[in-house]
Amino acid sequence: DRHGRILAHLFTGDTLWVQGEMLRLGMARVYILADNRVRVAEMLALERAARAAGRGIWGHPFYAVRAPAETGRHLNSFQLVEGRVLDAARVRTRVYLNFGPDWRTDFTVTLDSGARRLFRAAGFDPLSLEGRRVRVRGWLRDFNGPLIDATHPEQIEVIEP
Repeated sequence: DRHGRILAHLFTGDTLWVQGEMLRLGMARVYILADNRVRVAEMLALERAARAAGRGIWGHPFYAVRAPAETGRHLNSFQLVEGRVLDAARVRTRVYLNFGPDWRTDFTVTLDSGARRLFRAAGFDPLSLEGRRVRVRGWLRDFNGPLIDATHPEQIEVIEP
């Protein structure tokens, strides 16, 4: 990872998948990297079930899924944000998913050209998200308002068409 640590999936001698068990029990959130997306569908499903059941961390407000309007209070942290994409646009080499009417202050998700290639390879057109409700995960930073840089398609889950 970016800190030089070796990433791995752990299994106990009896073949228990440690990451899966932690997610199932609500002891972790899924954090995916563009270059390490192994077993991501399974991990997201386990996290979703734990969140729906309110298990573990999902019962604590610190780990709540944020609405776009509250993202400004959670900058410089890893967050899950759920809301409707009001506008999706490509401007030069970047795609912008805007969740509010003012792109200078409201929550936005961006994709650079490298991310767009991964989305295209997955058959996922980010411009098709306009008007759809999605859940986005990633590092929340401030750039013309709260922003998450999406680097790979698994960061964005479509909640409703």
